[in-house]
Formats: sequence, structure tokens, C-alpha cells
Amino acid sequence: MLRIFKTVIGVLILPLAAGFSAAFYKQFGQIDIFFTKGQQYFLGGIIAYCLIQLFLFKPVYLYVLGHESVHAIATWLCGGKVTSFDISSSGGSVGTTKSNWFISLSPYLVPIYAVVLIVLYYLAGGVFKVILPQTYFMFLLGMVLAFHVVMTVDTLKMRQPDLLKVGRLTASVFIYLVNLTIVSGALALLFNGFSFRSFANSAYFSSIGIYRVLFNQLFL
Repeated sequence: MLRIFKTVIGVLILPLAAGFSAAFYKQFGQIDIFFTKGQQYFLGGIIAYCLIQLFLFKPVYLYVLGHESVHAIATWLCGGKVTSFDISSSGGSVGTTKSNWFISLSPYLVPIYAVVLIVLYYLAGGVFKVILPQTYFMFLLGMVLAFHVVMTVDTLKMRQPDLLKVGRLTASVFIYLVNLTIVSGALALLFNGFSFRSFANSAYFSSIGIYRVLFNQLFL
């Protein structure tokens, strides 16, 4: 019964994925095609990471390290304790005294390397007064965001215990929605024409419209 309930929840939130996707596509088309130097470096970082994974190697160990680290941080935030921490290039695991949906899904939702990069960049400039070239920062930010999104998609193809606890369909849709929102936020900060507020409004009304159409088709 629990598995059926999880599947039903996943089906019920599928229209949200369609609504968010339509809103993202609409806003993405509004981006100014005349990119600044920083924006060019950001896009270059995305392309560079995709080429690295496609032609050179897949940084599995780095992903596992970040993945399990976020599990540990989420556990501490929820008041639990970490009893073991193991990582390798073939996988990893974290033993905890507490488990919930947030702990299970947090690594797929939080681009940990992007967070670390942003913190280090602003600490360097604000605390240590070390001026780092913004173009290099933008390039690295593009790389780590691409790394998070691509590796998350790759991981979702496997039967991860984290996903099975929440429900594979429900977890996948929720992860997609959160990551699409994160990417939209990043694009809104970096590119002219992409409005996060417009994205949120469009996602809301598109989703409501899809639910209304489905309801009318099924019950009216």
C-alpha cells in the first residue's frame, strides 16, 4: 500500500513538471543573445564540463564525495548523527541515526560544489581582500552547475536506495522541479531577459491550467 501511495503522489505531481518545463522554455527564449564576457565564460564552463564527461572521463569519485557529504550535512541539520562515512569511485554510503525524505533527497537538490565555490569566491574578496577574476569564477560556476545537473540525471537512471525510500517516480519529479528552479534562478541572475519572477508566475499558472484541463477531462 505504501508503494502504491508513493506512486500516486508521483503521478499527481507530474503536471507540475509539465508546467515548470513550459515556463522554463518560455523564459529561456527571452534571453538576450548578445552575451557579455562573463556570460560567455559561464556558457563555456557548461560546454567544457559536458565535453570532459563525454570524451575524457566521468568524475564519479567527486560526485560521490559531494553526494555523501550532503547526506551527512542534512543529517546534522535534522538533529541526527553520522556513524560511518565511506566513499570510493564505485559508490559510497553514510551511516546515520536518522532518516527522512530531506536527508534522502538532499544530495540531488543541492549543487554542493557550486555552493562551496560561491562561498570561497566571496570570502576571498570580502574577507581576505583577494581579487579573483570574475570570468574565471563564471567559468568554474558553469562547470560545477553542469556537473551537478548531468551527474544527477545520470544517477537517476540507477535504482538508488535514496530514491526508493521516497518513491522513484515521486523523487524523480521532485528532484526535476527543484533543479529546474535552481537553474532558472542562476539564469535569472546571469542573463538579461530571463526573469525568475516571470518563470515562477508562468509555472504556477501553467500547472494550474494543466490540472484544470485534466480535471475537466476526467470528471466533467
